[in-house]
Amino acid sequence: MPTNSHIRWWDDTNEQNLLQNLMTEAIQFYGCEVTYLPRSLRRQDLLYNEDILSKFTSTYPIEVYLKDVNGWDGQGDFLSKFGLRISDKLSIMISRERFDEIVPRARTTTGQISATVGSTTVTGNNTKFRSELKVGDEITTTSSGQTRTISAITNSTSLVVSVAFTSQVTTEYFSVDTDVDAVLPPSRPMEGDLIYFPSPINTIMEIKFVEHEKSSGQFYPLGKLTYYNLTCESWNYSHELIQTDDEDIDELTRKFEYQMDLELSAASGSGTYTVAESVYQGDSLATAAASGIVVSWDAANLVLRLSNLTGDFATETLVRGVDSGASYYLGETPNKLLLPASKTADNTYLNEQDNDIIDTREVHRIFGEN
Repeated sequence: MPTNSHIRWWDDTNEQNLLQNLMTEAIQFYGCEVTYLPRSLRRQDLLYNEDILSKFTSTYPIEVYLKDVNGWDGQGDFLSKFGLRISDKLSIMISRERFDEIVPRARTTTGQISATVGSTTVTGNNTKFRSELKVGDEITTTSSGQTRTISAITNSTSLVVSVAFTSQVTTEYFSVDTDVDAVLPPSRPMEGDLIYFPSPINTIMEIKFVEHEKSSGQFYPLGKLTYYNLTCESWNYSHELIQTDDEDIDELTRKFEYQMDLELSAASGSGTYTVAESVYQGDSLATAAASGIVVSWDAANLVLRLSNLTGDFATETLVRGVDSGASYYLGETPNKLLLPASKTADNTYLNEQDNDIIDTREVHRIFGEN
């Protein structure tokens, strides 16, 4: 027998909207606020279609509902042959309507920009250059209509374009052109994205699976999905770039990054490096032979600790600070990496002890020096 043509619950948008609003309101009442971090690709292996290096630069506050109210799921903390492992799991719910509202499907820009005639430097006002733009993007001013390609991003309020401006840009809004290579936030939560739980939990979870085809055990109730069910696990850092301009998130992730101490020369140099600024060796940050992000600056001993390392730092070469303008010559070649989050990652101790075990001299063991 055919269904009643007067009762079409599958197409009843009023009932669907009511169910969606009730679900959204319930999550806002009984949930908690987190920060959603979509993943972007820095270097993709096109042969195996996998991500080699990821970056997280955008943040979106959103409310979620914790389904596991009694604590963490998973195996918890256990010792394996690779050391202590923490494999906490968590199941959460996110309103589909709220996710579509908060996480944009197109690239957006914040604030206004200014630039002078004949200059390639762009100064922002309440902008988020680091999180919203990338080198190679084309920005267009709304009033003067000038389009320029970004060659370097200094910080959240300063960038450099490849061609100088031909007319004055005074506090103008701007847009960024979206090309086929641009990595846009997805239309739904994606596996590999991160969720930051603020204090007192103060941890980062990685999305491992997203159930986006059913809810509450029903297949499209009233013909529409009202929320996403996410299965998350503890995030394991593996050299991702974290630059969100959120102090809590950046501070939490900084301790997982490999770091390096640069012992600078007191013979020549001046200035005071600032935490979280970019430093480099070379003519500019865009063409730098080596670069990093300042973790700490010991002015008394002239020791500069860096993270997010790229390239090799060379001696007798200036290490320049982008924001502070500080510059010192590197005295000794750094030969060790630090991992503050791991108490067992002591490569200094291993380097000293292996000299008593392994003979690394370039000497023939049978025929002597010759």
